[in-house]
Amino acid sequence: MIKTVIMTLGSAAALYALVLAAFYLFQEKMIFFPGPARFGHCPDMERRGAKAESFGDIRYYIQKSPSPEQWIIIFHGNAGNACDRTYFLDLLEGFPANQVVFEYPGFGRDGKKPGEAVILEGALALVRHIQTLDPGLPVYLMGESLGTGVAAFVASQTPVGGLILISAYPSLARVARYHYSWLPVHLLMKHRFEASAWAGQTPALLFHGTADDIIPIRFAREQLACFKGEKSLVEIPGAGHNDITDAGTGLIREKIRSFMTQP
Repeated sequence: MIKTVIMTLGSAAALYALVLAAFYLFQEKMIFFPGPARFGHCPDMERRGAKAESFGDIRYYIQKSPSPEQWIIIFHGNAGNACDRTYFLDLLEGFPANQVVFEYPGFGRDGKKPGEAVILEGALALVRHIQTLDPGLPVYLMGESLGTGVAAFVASQTPVGGLILISAYPSLARVARYHYSWLPVHLLMKHRFEASAWAGQTPALLFHGTADDIIPIRFAREQLACFKGEKSLVEIPGAGHNDITDAGTGLIREKIRSFMTQP
């Protein structure tokens, strides 16, 4: 009997160790889900007047306003590509802003491997590049889901007018721990996106769906508390993770417009 128990426990331990090893080795495939579209081949962006641009290894779509008063640089979530984010251009239609959607390294079929370091480095390079194009215009950073941490990092490295964050989190590792409570993800994760450490004095406007089951709203409340300057959280009743911009379109537009025009 004892021998059977020992053998069972040994088998369970071996299986658990195998799961830990698989999580560590293949976590990029569990975090990043690039879509199949190649950057620059995006009819939906073209129909909205957005053009594919690049400098060096940095790639982005840009939709210019005839009379811009701001720049809005958008950092998308962990799945799909920048081409899939035309809904942000629709959400911000009519805003007097040049809008930019960053294509992450490792996305848009560039042959690279996506990861925290290369994404943050590219995002910062893009924003610093945009800041040189028209220094008289304030730059706002807009992030969704994974991109909220990217935006927070960039704002911690270079001055921007404000942060607009949809479905934010204090740490991607914290979110992973919520979904995989039976794994020591805090020890295993290589791409942690510690957004709470990057929350500084930059004004921040957060939006979150109350029914979000991917990044529950308590994480947005935790991240809100980390910001040290002007900040607010707009909760969208009944909205989940993937339908928040549809469920809260009018309110989101109103709050963003007020946020960017306040003295």
